[in-house]
Amino acid sequence: MKCILESMQGITQIEWEKLSHVIDAYFNNEAAIQKKNILMARPEVITDSYKRSF
Repeated sequence: MKCILESMQGITQIEWEKLSHVIDAYFNNEAAIQKKNILMARPEVITDSYKRSF
């Protein structure tokens, strides 16, 4: 992490905004792909979680 921060030293606000936008877009795309593969848990798991929550 320190190496990354040191390499970004001196970056301008506009450069940071562009970089942040691209990184966020990438992660959002990957998250959307993963969401398509997530399956509903077994009914017992959902029921147990529900009971613990309320």
